[in-house]
Amino acid sequence: MCVCVCVCVCVCVCVCVCVCVTDSGIQLLEHEEVLFNHYEKVNIQEAAITKGNVALEMMEKEMRDLQLAINEEKRQIDLKKKEVPLKRKLEGELTMLQIETLEDLNQTVDYKELKGKDPSTVELVKKIEQLEVNLAERERQLLEKELLVDQVTRLSKPLGEQAENCQQDRLSLRKKLNDLRTHIINTNHRLMAVSAELSMKQAAALSQRQEIKEKELQVRGGLSHLQQEEWNQLPNGEYTTAEARPNAYIPQTDSLPLPKPYGSQAPFKPPQPGANMRHIRKPTVKPLEI
Repeated sequence: MCVCVCVCVCVCVCVCVCVCVTDSGIQLLEHEEVLFNHYEKVNIQEAAITKGNVALEMMEKEMRDLQLAINEEKRQIDLKKKEVPLKRKLEGELTMLQIETLEDLNQTVDYKELKGKDPSTVELVKKIEQLEVNLAERERQLLEKELLVDQVTRLSKPLGEQAENCQQDRLSLRKKLNDLRTHIINTNHRLMAVSAELSMKQAAALSQRQEIKEKELQVRGGLSHLQQEEWNQLPNGEYTTAEARPNAYIPQTDSLPLPKPYGSQAPFKPPQPGANMRHIRKPTVKPLEI
């Protein structure tokens, strides 16, 4: 009865250990699947961030090129603006010269003749017309430059806004990536805890299996002991460890050799010599004299 109870207890312990290990393995597989999904999301987010960074770098390069073009146009405009006062100064000097020329024509004054050739009125008029044409051309170029600067500024404004939006998206993606990394770290910690718990349960299961084997060996030893006790039991119910003796013989004279019991006059079986026999000397056999 005790042996049956021990075997049942061992079987129950084995079933409980197997159930615990199976549940822990299922939980570990679920955690690994969640971790794989998180890693896949992180890879997608990192690819999107890389793509956004490339687009942002291209936009920043375009903005730098446009800014360089704007600066060059502004420099040209400044140069043209610096030429305008010079043109006005030349116009003023030309007017003063014309007035002085008219006054000289109207009145005779003492003058000192200078060496060189004075341009004629026709040449002066041509020079004035040429200066006016150059001035108009410069003003037209200045207006074109200003229009080009306005157009470049208007075109670069959406790019600047788009770059700011990309920076905001980049910040939001970085925040999401940091959150995902934090979640992955926490999941790794939980997975390590589950792995440690599973290792402890596996160690406990191994110790319980060892204990079960020891119990089985004890049960087998008890069964063999019980069988030995049954073997040592005589038909009359007594227990003995003595060597079994024959209680029947087969007659050689009968045609049908059947065993016959000895009855109460069974042959004597001498016991094994004891330790005291070493103190007894064997008798010396004397020869017979006739």
